Amino acid sequence: MPRVNPIVGIGAAAVVGIAGVMYGKSYIADAKEGFLAEEAKLPESAITTYLNHLKDGDYEGVYQDSLIVDPHLNSEADYTAKLQEVYGDIDPSKVEFAGLDDADGSKEYKLYYEGKFLATLKLIKSTDGSWLASTIFSGDKDYTIEVPTGLSITANGIDVDKSYLTSTKVPASNFSGLADQDDAPVVDVYQLNGLLGEPEVKVKGDDSYGTLRDVVTSTIYVGKKTDDAELAQTMIDDAEICASFPAQEATAGQVLAISVPGSDWYDRIGGMQNQWFTTPTSSKFSNQSATNIIQQSDDTMVGYVTFDYYATNGEVERTWYGGYQMTFLNVNGTWKIAGMGIDNELNPEHADYFEKLNAG
Repeated sequence: MPRVNPIVGIGAAAVVGIAGVMYGKSYIADAKEGFLAEEAKLPESAITTYLNHLKDGDYEGVYQDSLIVDPHLNSEADYTAKLQEVYGDIDPSKVEFAGLDDADGSKEYKLYYEGKFLATLKLIKSTDGSWLASTIFSGDKDYTIEVPTGLSITANGIDVDKSYLTSTKVPASNFSGLADQDDAPVVDVYQLNGLLGEPEVKVKGDDSYGTLRDVVTSTIYVGKKTDDAELAQTMIDDAEICASFPAQEATAGQVLAISVPGSDWYDRIGGMQNQWFTTPTSSKFSNQSATNIIQQSDDTMVGYVTFDYYATNGEVERTWYGGYQMTFLNVNGTWKIAGMGIDNELNPEHADYFEKLNAG
């Protein structure tokens, strides 16, 4: 027999042994991988993954899954805030759950912590056979979006499809007081219900559009952004005339001259009394600002105006901190007020005068 080098023999044996160990590890790894794959096909695995996300503070993962399981238009920030509100003070490992099959093939689980109901999870099976879980949050905030007809929008970066569309090619609601609705910009109306917070609305593929939230309703108007200084000054000048009217420093005729004839606003001003206040002996405006101006069409604009108005009659003095939402229509080359909303909270100094007086 040929002589075998003991070192070579030992080496060969080692190689065989190592190969056996590696094969064993590979087999175990494959088995573990197969087990995990099978486990992922169980609905409860989605709950485990969900709770692990919460335990690790991976709210982004929970949010992304929620968009697949139960599509919604909430922002990640609002959704995360709600998750933290519900789960912030609990130990996810101690959460208990009870399930219920739904007719559409999905499943719902009620989550409990120390005997108290936490939230409802909805589970769906993905195309690869695994399950995904999402918390079902129903907010109490509803918003109407009015966008120039034909434009597509997103809310919080998510496409708003036609299922949210309630009206098309209708006059914008902030011009509802016009006698001739043909002069109003034409918009499509979307209704977004059950949100956790105000949505960030954008026009798809066009950053030249901005939004303005109505000060009275939950309507969000969409229009072209503008930084035209002349338009801003027009708003400020007309706001000063309107603010001067209650103090009898401007007449009804002056306000009517800057208003759209036949509009509700025009008719109200025509019949409004301003005999409640003593005419001041001295007054002045300061800190005037016109912001968030958008144009829903070339001949219209809407924006916010804030100002401080000081007045005294020689004995009593006071400063009002005003805020207006002003809607304008261009009538034969002249901008005129088509509608007005008053919201002093638009003004950074809006706190009540007497509160400021007592605080001082």
